[in-house]
Amino acid sequence: MEYVRGRKDGQPSAEGAGTFTGRAMLDPVLAEPGMRVNSVFFEPGARTYWHSHAGGQVLLASAGRGVVETRDGDRTVLEAGDVAWAPPGEVHWHGAAPGSFLAHTAISIGETAWAEEVAEEHYKSVTGEA
Repeated sequence: MEYVRGRKDGQPSAEGAGTFTGRAMLDPVLAEPGMRVNSVFFEPGARTYWHSHAGGQVLLASAGRGVVETRDGDRTVLEAGDVAWAPPGEVHWHGAAPGSFLAHTAISIGETAWAEEVAEEHYKSVTGEA
């Protein structure tokens, strides 16, 4: 058994780059072969690109307000205490609402396949509901 207390090795938060729009900060919690756990803090309007995970992804919202959406248009607002499950291979994105930050723990299983950026017009049309 392995126990991890807090942030690994006292390293500073990493800024998401290349697969995020806006500013998102990531704290790695656990990285094992085939699984990663990150605490993620999205500033208002920040979001991931479209992506999928070979083994799926669990999102545990802890603070703020955000959105998660699948490629087929299934979407929901995320708030503290909410849990979202993206099954293996399901293309999705997630991030903060325009007027709120979002903090969540992301448990990613298997390799991540990144796709294109979520277009600003699409984000605005989706988050008009958030």
